[in-house]
Amino acid sequence: MYKEIMYINGSNLTIDGIIEALSGKYEVRLEDQARKFCQMTRNQINQWLHGNPPVVYGINTGLGNMKDTVLSPEEHIEWNRTIPYPHAVGIGKPLNRDITRTALLIRANVLARGYSSVRPELIDRMLSIFNAGISPVIRELGSTGLSDLPPLAEMAMFTAGFEESEAFYQNQRINAREAFSIAGLDETFAFECKEVLASMNGSSMTQAISVLCYHQLESIFNQLSDNMLSKNPGLYQSICNTMSFMKFNLNKENNVSCDNPLLFNIGEERFEPVMGCNCSNTQIGYVMDLVPIIASDLAKYLYRNQFLNTNVKKGACVINLIDQLAIPATADSIATKAGQEDHVEFSYGAARKAREAVMLLQSILE
Repeated sequence: MYKEIMYINGSNLTIDGIIEALSGKYEVRLEDQARKFCQMTRNQINQWLHGNPPVVYGINTGLGNMKDTVLSPEEHIEWNRTIPYPHAVGIGKPLNRDITRTALLIRANVLARGYSSVRPELIDRMLSIFNAGISPVIRELGSTGLSDLPPLAEMAMFTAGFEESEAFYQNQRINAREAFSIAGLDETFAFECKEVLASMNGSSMTQAISVLCYHQLESIFNQLSDNMLSKNPGLYQSICNTMSFMKFNLNKENNVSCDNPLLFNIGEERFEPVMGCNCSNTQIGYVMDLVPIIASDLAKYLYRNQFLNTNVKKGACVINLIDQLAIPATADSIATKAGQEDHVEFSYGAARKAREAVMLLQSILE
């Protein structure tokens, strides 16, 4: 079946575009200009792997206690096979397959910006998996919300076709390599230096949960909007304004570089590495903490105006559950990692909580 082409370049992926891509109407590809820039930054990486280059964290060195230890390209390829394991500590049931597939698309788009300096081949690999309709099996719990290390480590292992990785494909839960083989893709993909770090260090799983949660809330709000305008225009306008703010921030976060280090052009196709806390997505935590509050107000609006297609007792019970989810997760921004991470926004928890609230709201409309 012929599909239209959707191009990503790291700068204009929207919530609406993600939903369209998930529908299967499009084949998603890396834009040519973005491919060229990705290759330019990668060329700088390749230069730093030979001769007597400066020591650059995570590029020609190890990580953590090995941050000052220079590794050869061959050692990096071997090391990349082990880096995800200490971080892939997720527990619980698998995340919804649409969420993990969305995270794959968002991560490919983030890398398409070029500043993460991965090979275009890695982005092509991720998009090939997405276009085939394959979803990674990723455990639900593990991220504090300051970089989604556990779920993204599992996603990196999945992308590379690690032996332990699983996939949702053709209504089955099977080994990832088997899914790739059935779909006509290479069963494995070898990460080169910095590519595991770039794949794991970010908040793409939080973003995927948030994007799909917002889309569901927007659909419910649109369903109710005509009636709300006539009965309570003040509430309607307040929610409308707040959701516009939420959508602006979510669309912006779809297109940000969020790993360390990033490479920036200093002229004549030369780049310098810059370190920063790029994985922080505090603003998304704030945004998602607003969702249960809106869901609570909408549920009570339905309750007051007798729009519930269920008994009143059940409606009151659901509203009570939504209200319990309205306590903000981001208020508990305590330090972790023995104080090394001084501000942890718990955006992942905020996103999961928001999704639960919207699902509860949806349940009283059914």
